[in-house]
Amino acid sequence: MSFKKETVALKIYLFLILSVALLFLSVNFPEIGKLGWPFFFFVLLHIVFENLDIPLPWGQGQGSVSVGFALDVAMIILFGPAATAWANVIVSGSDLKLLRKMREKYHRIFFNISQLALSTGLAGHVYLLLGGEVGRVRLPADLLPLVGSVAVYLALNVVFVALVISLSQKVSFRSVFLTNMRWALPNYLALAPLGLLLAVVHLNMGVIGVLLLTIPLLLARHTFILYMDMRNQYLDTIKALTRAIDAKDHYTHGHSERVAEYAVLIGQELRLREDFLEKLEAVALLHDIGKIGIPEPILNKPGRLSDEEFDQMRDHAVIGAEIIQNIKFVSEYADVVRHHHERVDGYGYPNGMPGTEMSLGTRIVAVADAFDAMTSERPYHRQKTLAEAVDELQRCCDTQFCRDVTDALVRVLRRRGEI
Repeated sequence: MSFKKETVALKIYLFLILSVALLFLSVNFPEIGKLGWPFFFFVLLHIVFENLDIPLPWGQGQGSVSVGFALDVAMIILFGPAATAWANVIVSGSDLKLLRKMREKYHRIFFNISQLALSTGLAGHVYLLLGGEVGRVRLPADLLPLVGSVAVYLALNVVFVALVISLSQKVSFRSVFLTNMRWALPNYLALAPLGLLLAVVHLNMGVIGVLLLTIPLLLARHTFILYMDMRNQYLDTIKALTRAIDAKDHYTHGHSERVAEYAVLIGQELRLREDFLEKLEAVALLHDIGKIGIPEPILNKPGRLSDEEFDQMRDHAVIGAEIIQNIKFVSEYADVVRHHHERVDGYGYPNGMPGTEMSLGTRIVAVADAFDAMTSERPYHRQKTLAEAVDELQRCCDTQFCRDVTDALVRVLRRRGEI
């Protein structure tokens, strides 16, 4: 979104962050002559690794993984807070992905520069206040300064980013904060020791040692890219399979992908783990795979099904679960496919399972499936508006659908301006 279209609250927030960062940088200017060329080597290495980041499938949709924070930790130890803050000004201003969209996204570039300069600079000052020394590593004495510095950086960075997302997307700060903390904490805790190692290696072996240490980092990045490619190919294969199933039942074209989209949105609203959301998306895509075993005359019958035909149609849940059990990636969630037509009052099928025994994934897919069915054209009912479908979901809460899951979907739809 362009700066002109942002909310007034967000514009004020961006202005305050930029103003504070400019003030901080103006009183924290390093003595360039004393830094030497190793400082610029670390800045260049930082730029390279920031532009080699790897996008993540979840985490607000725009998360990525890089080793940039490790370099920040190393630079705080080696060059001090002022130099590290200004290094981040250079690094953030060299983000090629944002620079390509400079005319529209310039406020994002200024925000990234400002918040990273403040986060690293203030974390560096905490490192010094707790007894750390620039250009020297003393273990275990420096562990407390290092932990304090990392804690301050983590808190500032997460708060800055969570607040800008909250104001931009009009979602609660608490929800965004908890989601970012859950992603950021393990990432930073893993990278902090690497930053300390980079500093120690540089102090003892110089630039050559640091370059040698980057080789396994690049290999690890390549391995992670291979994993992400394999994951994406797996999901593409699943989507191709679901399109084939949807093509067999021409009344439900695109249904599975829409159900998966709603399921993930609900899961994100409920602040579920990213790894669970990944599996939830896959199993939601496959929730109707059992229709492959249902005769086409029944699937495509233009009117209501007879009792016998409906009994056959019900079998698709059991057939689908049996298929899912043989797919290692999602086999542990076969129950979602088997029970996505169950009701919380215990009158669903195939087992008449009550809501207390239904897994959260099952309850999510049940709501997503019903919502898309109601808002799609079907031969046995007229297509409902989104508002009408929401009313129906809420009317059937605690009998057919889980109230918490339904409320989460309603919040998503309201935030997106769809109801």
